[in-house]
Amino acid sequence: MVMLAGLAAAAAAAAAPDRARIPIATRDLVEVAEIGAPTLSPDGKRVAYRVSRPSVEDNRTVLAWYVSDLAGGRPIPVGSGGAAQYEGSGGLAEQVPKWDPDSRGLRFRALVDGAVGIWHWREGEATEREVVDDADILDFALSADAKVLRYSIGAPRAAIAVAERRAYADGVVVDEHLDIMQPVAGGAIEDGRRIMQQLPTEWFERERLLWDAPRQQRTVGSDGKPPAGNAHFSPSRLEQGKKVVSQAGDTADMGADGDRKRVTVTRPDGRVIACGAPICRSPRLAALGWRPGADTLLLFEREGSAREAVWVWRVGASRAHHIATTDGAQRASYRAPRCAIAASALVCAESRPLQPPRLVRIDLDQGKRRTLTDPNAGLQRRISASAEVLQWGDDVTGILLRPARANGPLPLVIQYYHCAGFLKGGVGDEIPMLPLVGHGVAILCMDRTRSPKGGPIEAGYALALTDIERAIDGLAASGTVDPARIGIGGLSFGSEVALWAIRKSKRFAAATSSSGQISDIYYWANALPGRGFPEMLKRYWQLGDPDADAARWALLAPAADAARIDTPLLMQLPESEARYVIEFHTRLKRAGKPAEMILFADEPHIKTQPVHKRAVYERNLDWYRFWLKGEEDPDPAKREQYARWHQLSAGQSLPVPAP
Repeated sequence: MVMLAGLAAAAAAAAAPDRARIPIATRDLVEVAEIGAPTLSPDGKRVAYRVSRPSVEDNRTVLAWYVSDLAGGRPIPVGSGGAAQYEGSGGLAEQVPKWDPDSRGLRFRALVDGAVGIWHWREGEATEREVVDDADILDFALSADAKVLRYSIGAPRAAIAVAERRAYADGVVVDEHLDIMQPVAGGAIEDGRRIMQQLPTEWFERERLLWDAPRQQRTVGSDGKPPAGNAHFSPSRLEQGKKVVSQAGDTADMGADGDRKRVTVTRPDGRVIACGAPICRSPRLAALGWRPGADTLLLFEREGSAREAVWVWRVGASRAHHIATTDGAQRASYRAPRCAIAASALVCAESRPLQPPRLVRIDLDQGKRRTLTDPNAGLQRRISASAEVLQWGDDVTGILLRPARANGPLPLVIQYYHCAGFLKGGVGDEIPMLPLVGHGVAILCMDRTRSPKGGPIEAGYALALTDIERAIDGLAASGTVDPARIGIGGLSFGSEVALWAIRKSKRFAAATSSSGQISDIYYWANALPGRGFPEMLKRYWQLGDPDADAARWALLAPAADAARIDTPLLMQLPESEARYVIEFHTRLKRAGKPAEMILFADEPHIKTQPVHKRAVYERNLDWYRFWLKGEEDPDPAKREQYARWHQLSAGQSLPVPAP
C-alpha cells in the first residue's frame, strides 16, 4: 500500500489548526452547494453556471443561475432556476444554458408555477419567462441569428392531470410499465406535489404518465411572434469526448488498440497525424477537447473515480505536458463536463475530498488556479481532517480520511464504489464522512475495481471483498485502524458489496445499506412480458427464473444467508425498494439478528428530499458510533432509538465496545 503525494499537500492545508472551528454536522453536509455545467460565452470571456443548495428547513433544493467573468470579480446573479427536477434514479437533473451570440444574455429552462418554460436573461435587465406552452418544454435550440427558438414538447400538462385523476378513480392496469413497488397514487414529489410515474425501460428510469406521447417540435420568434422564413440552426458540437471537431474543422479521434488508446487528428484535407506522446496511449484516457484558437488538444486522463489529469498536446509534437489534476463529478454521458475549455484557461466546477465545490480558473500555460466563486467558503474554513490517496497494487485506489490529530488505531468505516470530489457522503450521500471523522472514526472510500469482462457478477463482489480485506490488513499493520472495529456501507453496487462482505466475512462489526437487494419479489414484480427485465437480469446478474435457477438465486440473494449473518445491519431504504428485502429483513429478525430497517416515502433510488438525507446521515452516524465505539448521542429524542439498539446488542455475539 502506498500513499500518492498529490493529495497529501492539500490535506495538510485543510487540517491546519483553528481554535474557532465548529465541528461539521450532518446538516452541513446536506446543505452543501453544488455547481453544475459551467458554460462559456461565445466570446470566451464569461462563464454561466447553476448553483443548487438543499435546505433542510424548507425541505427543497434552491436553484440559482450566475455568470462570472474569467478575469475575476463578483458573480452576476441571473435568476432562479425554478423548482428542482430529478432524473429517474434521483440525481439532480442538469442542463446546459444557451448563450446569446453577443455574450450579453442567456436562456435556460425552469419549472415555475407548475410549467417548464424558457427563461431569458439580458445583462442589465430582469430575467423573464420568454416561452411557455401547454406542455413542458423538454429542450430547445437558438437559431444562428438568435431570432428564432425551436423547442420540443410531449403530452400537455392538462392531459397528464386527467390521466392521473382517471388512474386514481378508475384503478390502474397492472402491465409491464407499472412500478408496482411504488404507491399507486404516486411515489415521487415534484414542485411540492405527488406525481404518478411509469417504467419506460427495462431499468428504473421512471417518467411521468403519458411519457410515450409523440414528441412535437415548435418554433417561435424571439419577439414572441411566428417566425418568418426558414431559420438556420447550427448543429451542436461536442466540446469533449472521444471524437471532437475543432472550429477549423480538424477532427480528433480516440480509438483503441486492445487496452491501450490511440489518438489521431484528421485535417480537413484528409491528412492524418498520429499522436506519439505517451499520454495518447494511456489506457486511462477518458476524453479529448480542442483548445479554442489553437492547434492544440487537451487530453483528460482518469485517476481514480473522478480525478482527471489534464494534459496539453500541440498537434504533431512528440510530447505532451501535464498542467493540472481536477476532481469533482464523474464523467458521464448524461452529465455536462465539469470543465469548460477557454482559449487561455480551463473553467472547472471543482471539488476535492476535503474541498467542497467551487468554480476555479486553471491557466492552460502554467496550471495556476484562481477561484472565481466559492459558495461553500464558510464550510471549508471549518473542516479539520487529513486525507490521503492510497493505492494497492496497480489498479486499486482509495482515499483515507482521518482526524487531523489521530491517536492510536481508529475505528474504520468503508464505502466501496466511487470516490468523486468532496467526500461528504459517498455514492448517494448516505455515510456522514466528516461528522464520523469528527467523532474519531476513520473513513476509507475505495474506488471500484472492474472484474474481468464476461465474468459472473459474484466475481466482482469477491474481488471487491479481497481488495477491502487487503486494505484493512495494510491499515491495521501500520497501526492506523483497529481491525476489530470495522464498518462497511454503501448504495446501489456499494450496498451489494457491503451485503456480500457481511455474508462472506466475520470481519465487520457494523454495516449499513441504502438500497434494495435482489430477491424473488424483485424478479416477480418486474418480469411481466414486454419490458425486457428478465433479459436484463440475465445479462447483468446471469440470473434466470427463480424456479428454474434456484442455485444462483441462493448464491446471490442475501435472504439465503440471513441465519449466518452476525454483523449489525441498518437498512435505510426508499419505500419502493424496501419491499424487495421484506423476506431478508424478516428472516434476520426471526433469527434474532441485530438488524433494523427504516423506510422513506416518495423517494427514488437516490434520496432527494433534504429532510430525508439529514435523517439518514444522522442515523448512520449514530449507528456506527454505537457499534464501533460504544457511544450514544445524549439527545433525549434518541432514547427510544438506543433502547432498540441495546435490545439488538443483547442478542448478538459481537459486544458493543465500552464507552
